[in-house]
This record gives sequence, structure tokens and C-alpha cells, in this order.
Amino acid sequence: MKRILVYGMTNNPGGIESYLLGMALKIKKYGIQFDFVSDFDSIAYADELKKNGSRLYFIPAKGKKLFQHLGAMRRLLKDHPEYSTVYINILDAGAVFTAAIPWLMGRKIIVHSHNGSTEKVRLHKICRPFLNWMTDQRVACSKLAAEYMFGKKQTEKNEVVIVPNAIQADKYYFDSKKRDFYRKKMRLEDKFVICHVGRMTEQKNPFRLIDMFNLLCEYEPEAELLYVGTGELEEQVKAYARQKSCVNRIRFLGVRSDVAEIMQASDVFLLPSLYEGLPIVAIEAQASALPIVLSDSITSETDITGNLHFISLKENDHVWVGALLKCKKIKRMDCRYMISNSGYDLSTSENDKLLAKYL
Repeated sequence: MKRILVYGMTNNPGGIESYLLGMALKIKKYGIQFDFVSDFDSIAYADELKKNGSRLYFIPAKGKKLFQHLGAMRRLLKDHPEYSTVYINILDAGAVFTAAIPWLMGRKIIVHSHNGSTEKVRLHKICRPFLNWMTDQRVACSKLAAEYMFGKKQTEKNEVVIVPNAIQADKYYFDSKKRDFYRKKMRLEDKFVICHVGRMTEQKNPFRLIDMFNLLCEYEPEAELLYVGTGELEEQVKAYARQKSCVNRIRFLGVRSDVAEIMQASDVFLLPSLYEGLPIVAIEAQASALPIVLSDSITSETDITGNLHFISLKENDHVWVGALLKCKKIKRMDCRYMISNSGYDLSTSENDKLLAKYL
């Protein structure tokens, strides 16, 4: 069994984490075992990964203790020469500091881009040439994510392998009986339910999202917002919501293991992000046959079902609310055929086979 050291797991069960869990489970049939190193105190899906045979390592966070982080990574690789390949899943090129250690130790480096922009623009631009220099194989979840992380030149030369972030789609496929059950369980039977799943960070545009929902409540007396996620802006976002008349119609649900069920119970998915690579939550929402209203800063590669409504962030909130209200008329249908054929269903896609070629 070839063991690969994977970097990029956090303690938040978000898009990258879901992708890596699914890939770890599926890629074993090619004789490849994923082990994980993280600079968080814990990682999402730890129990599932351990059950799958993965080893988990923890090192200091580079943002707080850079030299300890680098030293711990060096010791880990020195103690485990079996990790001839390090697979790095990242949001910006600042990860070059972590990548430098396996590069200096002669290990093969695979970098997988999962984002389309960053708040750390200056650092990213400084680090990107060095990251390209160290990387043996470039991978991205979308063309947009490829150009952002590695540059347009490398993308046009086909030096970047596009590996869609496949999901465990059968968890999300629309089921009217499940929908009725969970709407009743969550006391949402007569509500117009808006769903948002995302970390409370600047990237996800949380304050604008609250503004949009506050305006929606003026037109729709039965509107309810299910806000799934936590993050560094959690206290500020909740404080901002308390200033709005809609605050009693927002359910801050935190980190959840039942996102699929929450999507079943919802009526529309709202994602006004400032940027994304290719948001996995939008794939999950499409599998759930949810209509989606999202910003046009998100790549059109996200659109699988044609049930997405891209709106510019330059438009005022009335335009966004109008789009949300139009979604009330959309009848949800089974989308499994489209998801399966698009390569985003983990059970039918060959993304694991594609990735295994380069590991």
C-alpha cells in the first residue's frame, strides 16, 4: 500500500474536508492510503478517516508558530521516509512555506487549488512563483481555481489537471418524503426557507447576506434563514443580525452533520460569496434539487443543473430578493442523472482514478 501524506484538512467540515474524505475512502482501491497532517488541534471526519486506516498527525499552526511548524513537518518527513509524495490542498499560495520542507527533502509535491481568490492578495502574488517552482504536479477544482493559483500561462499549457470535487451525492438527492419529515421536525411546514452553508469569513459575504434576508422579510412574512457554519466573524455576524428586525427569523445552526437534511427542508440556497474556486456546497444543493441564487463572481463551471441564478454583487439587494422570491415557484425534481453525468457523484465518477495517476 502506497502511503501519501495529505496537507489541507482543518477542523471545519467544509468543502475541502468533504472532498478529501470522499477521495480517501475511494482511492484505496488503487493501493493508495491517505494519511493526514494538520496544523489544527483536530480535524473534521477524524473517526471516519481512522476507520479507513489513515494516520493523523498534528503540527503547530504556521500562522502562530512558523518555525515550530516547519520543524515539526521536517521531523515528520524524516521519521517517515515512506511519504515520497506530499499532496497539498490549499486556498492560497501562502502554503509555499509548508511546501518548502518536502521540496527541500526531495519529496514529490502535488498542489491542489480549491479557491478562486483570496483576502491575502499581496502575499499570494509574492508566493505564487515560488509555489509553481516547487510543485511537481498542479491540480485544481476548476479552471478559475487553476488560473488563480498557478497563473493563466500554466493553465493554457494544460499543465493543470482539473479534478472536480465529487460528493457523496446519494446523501443529497431530493426525496419529498424526507423533505416533509424534516420540515415538520424543524417546524418549518409553512415557512419559505432560505439556506446558507459556509464559514463566517469575509469571503462568504455574511453581512451582505444578512442585509438581503432582512429585506426579503419585508416582502415575505414567512421567510426563515437557516445559517449553517461558524468562523472568525461569528460574533460580529450575530451582533450585526441582532441590529436587524429579522433576527428572530434567523437560526444560527453552527457546524452540523445533517447538512443534507437541512437542504431537503429548505426552499432556496443563497451564496453571495465574494469569490470561490468551485463551491462544493453548490454541488450538494444542486443534488438536492434546490434552486440556488449566487454571485456571478463564482465560476459558471458550478452550473450543472441549470437551476442556478447568477447575480452581480453590484446589483442592489432588491434584485437579489426578487430572484429569491421567484424561486418559490420552482418545483424540485430529481437531479441524480445530471449530477452523475457531470462527474460530481463520487460513486460514479472516475476522479479518484484520474488523481491516482499523479500520486
